[in-house]
Amino acid sequence: MVWLLFLHIAGLVIWTAALCILLILLARKAPNWPQVAGNGDSLERIWFTRLASPAGLFSIVSGTLIFVVQQRFDNWLLLKLTLVTALVACHVTAGLLILYRKRPESSSISGKCTALLLLVLLLIISIVVLVLLKPQQEQLPWFL
Repeated sequence: MVWLLFLHIAGLVIWTAALCILLILLARKAPNWPQVAGNGDSLERIWFTRLASPAGLFSIVSGTLIFVVQQRFDNWLLLKLTLVTALVACHVTAGLLILYRKRPESSSISGKCTALLLLVLLLIISIVVLVLLKPQQEQLPWFL
């Protein structure tokens, strides 16, 4: 069980770090940098498809296996899954920003990336604090 928890945490760290770095790359990169791969893929797209997305899937699958093995579904877990769902939505939004950047009329990509980065950091901190506190049902009356 401990190895599964280690794999989940490692996957989560890689996923969130890759997502944050991706948003920083999107916000700072000049739009006319050369393409990385022979098929015209940009560094951001390769980072997204080959690192961030597989790490996110690995983290979600290993997290699902943890509570399948434990067979324990606490109330705080529902709140954590809600926060993780919001993190997945941020991941999808980052992918859409990669596509948006290729448009000739794209504007203020830096501001959008910064706002999304702040939201991702807030979600990461919230998830970590929630997992470390693991509040009991009496402490979450507003959620249930």
